[in-house]
Amino acid sequence: MNSRTLLRLHSHVVLPIVASLLVTSCTNAPDTSGEVDHRLEARAEASAGCAGARRPPLHGERRQIMVGDEERTFLVDAPVDDPNRPRPVVLVFHGFRGSAANQRLGTGMVTLAERNDVIAVHPEGHEGVHLLDSTGRGWDLDAHETRDLDFVRALLDALEGERCVDRRRVYATGMSNGGFFANLVGCRMADRIAAIAPVAGAKPLPDCVPARPVPVLLTFGRADDVIPPSLMRAARDWWARVDGCESGHELDGCTRFAGCELVSCEGPQAHTWPSDATDRIWRFFAAHPRP
Repeated sequence: MNSRTLLRLHSHVVLPIVASLLVTSCTNAPDTSGEVDHRLEARAEASAGCAGARRPPLHGERRQIMVGDEERTFLVDAPVDDPNRPRPVVLVFHGFRGSAANQRLGTGMVTLAERNDVIAVHPEGHEGVHLLDSTGRGWDLDAHETRDLDFVRALLDALEGERCVDRRRVYATGMSNGGFFANLVGCRMADRIAAIAPVAGAKPLPDCVPARPVPVLLTFGRADDVIPPSLMRAARDWWARVDGCESGHELDGCTRFAGCELVSCEGPQAHTWPSDATDRIWRFFAAHPRP
């Protein structure tokens, strides 16, 4: 399935998420994480930046890096950089025709990052993405595409060199087109990404084989008229196969699979980032450092 036939979207629809945060995806959704292991810092894989000096916090600072001959940008929020405390990183990818700034404002991820000493990174997609008979800023979708994967690798290299990062706790999430890309990042970068949590965007990647089983949290709505729920379910079933999952059991709209780390939360909402998604995503991430 190519990127043109992947999604269904009326021509007037744009996918920023700032106004779409008031819907809860699951009623009394279960805690998908279990207890957070507070000994993670002692088992951290410290990045090169941990050898540097203490650095001040960052608040939505825009950074530029060169990826080949292309300049790419991203926004960073980070706590005080302590060489003795490697921090987790959460990459958050915006939707088609969205922006890093809108995504940063719309999900509450920055507040969560401040509360949990997390480095939150909101990358900027590239222009000229063709989806749904329109063109705009967005992300690669298919396993053979490398432009945005190269960007993410270069971004992580730069961040890990500058700040004290726990390389075992690097995570990816995203909305819509950004969710599709987080899904791709999880498969193609399983050697660096600990877990992923696509929201309202994911698909099977039959030409991709992850380097290891990847913890995955999928969030989507039955009333979504942009991304068909059937496509999200197909992504769920694909991950269940490649991760070697066994049967799943449902509780309050979320299905947890045995024998792997796959959770699928299907709620009544439309094409939105649910109000409870950010906290649920972080609980899931915190429980799943990279082996």
